[in-house]
Amino acid sequence: MVEVAFVLPIILLLMLGVIQVILIGSSALAVNQAAVSCARYASLNPTLTQPGLDTYLKSIASPLINDAKLQTVALTPAPTRATGSALSVTVTYDLTGKLFLARSFFGITFPTQVSVTETMTSE
Repeated sequence: MVEVAFVLPIILLLMLGVIQVILIGSSALAVNQAAVSCARYASLNPTLTQPGLDTYLKSIASPLINDAKLQTVALTPAPTRATGSALSVTVTYDLTGKLFLARSFFGITFPTQVSVTETMTSE
């Protein structure tokens, strides 16, 4: 019993750290998938504007990240892109609502924001 009393808090802290890393990783993966999907949608719609892209992002985003902290930062270049030109979409998600441990935990600093930029060619 004494050994369990000494070891159990350490194991629980490690498990909390692992769960935190899993939440951050799954959020980062969801942001990446949203950025790829938005870039593909923008590449197929040359007259798409920023509000249209934001609406599309909210409709396809994973439930894990589909809240007020999810945003597209930039769609470049502006609408009416020529076929064959490159466009970039940046999707950002604020992770502060997902961090249940401190921002720094036993020397490990967790990110507070995930930002993914995806570039595609307009079709």
